[in-house]
Amino acid sequence: MAKRRSGTNNRDLRIRNRLLVRNTIRESGPIARYEISKAMGLTPPTVTVIVNQLIAEGAVQEIGTGESSGGRRPVMLAINPRAASVFAVRVQRGEAITALIDVAGNIIGIREIRLDALTPEDLARRLVSELSSLLDATRVPRESVLWCGVASPGLVNPATGVVERSTNLAWTHVPFGPMLSEGLGGIPVHVENISNAAAIAEMEYGCAKGCGNLVYVNLSVGIGAGVIADRQVFGGARGYAGEIGHMALEMRDGAQCSCGRDGCFEAYCGLGAVMDRLRGVLSEDVCRSHGVSRAELSIADVLNTSIYDAPKVREVLDDVAYMVGIAVSNLICLLNPDMVVLGGELAQAGDRFVGTVSRTAEARAIGEMSSMCRIVKSVMQQDPPLMGAYLLALGHVLTMDAWPS
Repeated sequence: MAKRRSGTNNRDLRIRNRLLVRNTIRESGPIARYEISKAMGLTPPTVTVIVNQLIAEGAVQEIGTGESSGGRRPVMLAINPRAASVFAVRVQRGEAITALIDVAGNIIGIREIRLDALTPEDLARRLVSELSSLLDATRVPRESVLWCGVASPGLVNPATGVVERSTNLAWTHVPFGPMLSEGLGGIPVHVENISNAAAIAEMEYGCAKGCGNLVYVNLSVGIGAGVIADRQVFGGARGYAGEIGHMALEMRDGAQCSCGRDGCFEAYCGLGAVMDRLRGVLSEDVCRSHGVSRAELSIADVLNTSIYDAPKVREVLDDVAYMVGIAVSNLICLLNPDMVVLGGELAQAGDRFVGTVSRTAEARAIGEMSSMCRIVKSVMQQDPPLMGAYLLALGHVLTMDAWPS
């Protein structure tokens, strides 16, 4: 049962009541009309009128009867999952994931695509084509796609849809939200930083479910942190908070980062830097014995074969985990979260990697803070940034008075 909401019988707030009833059914269904009335403080006739309208519009459906509490068996209501859907996108250098997801959170169709060095305009056109392919494959009507959510690396302004700067994508001041919306025929687009989107998904679906103060650390091609404070994304003054990949690890003469500066955390622990180190300690013969050249070696090749057990490989990963642990200890001291979730490809480097991060962070952070903070690896089955992009777009869909019938 959903928590009690503040409904009203005032005609001037009809739309608000419709939204509350519809979203209560979505969150708590199957649910009976009398349960909605009780939860929201609305009269049974008011609930009946609203529910009948929602059924007529196709947003809600009756799905059978529930248990009797002494009288008639109540008719149970549920959201019609196909009444509306979201086009969700996660973009990263070299690849993207696109999906159609309905209002009940079911993935209707999903595609992974490889990306070459595309311009923003090229990428927008590619995503428009991807939506058409998904619609054809799933037979979902285009008019049911009410919003698009995009998780992008870099400095993102969610209010405008502008990617101000992404070294990962080599973009500067790109109005990607408006650009993609135009290509999609006017479907609104919400663009969010990839780590922020992942943090939202972890709070809703992952191991941080129910946790209102957490940090998601994305250990991938780029490194970033999504910060959730009191169940809200902490974006700072302009929404750019969390760019921990560009915190300095070296005071001088450090490794050069993709941002153009020296000594950044990402220059040592970003996936590209880690793979360069791993290729440096592995011979061509070892790589060839696993069916891949050293130049083509990927992190999956390392983690999913016996290459992972090579002492020099373990040494590199232990060193990276130690540096990540230092960064996590700083986050714990700065933000005092209840949980730190490690995500991205490097978080899949096994229990030894995660254990080293945890022990290092616990040893370096203030004890009263580290002892109360859990450090865990993401266990979400679906891509966290993709699902976060969906949730952000869904939030807009759930504020719409009517969905197309």
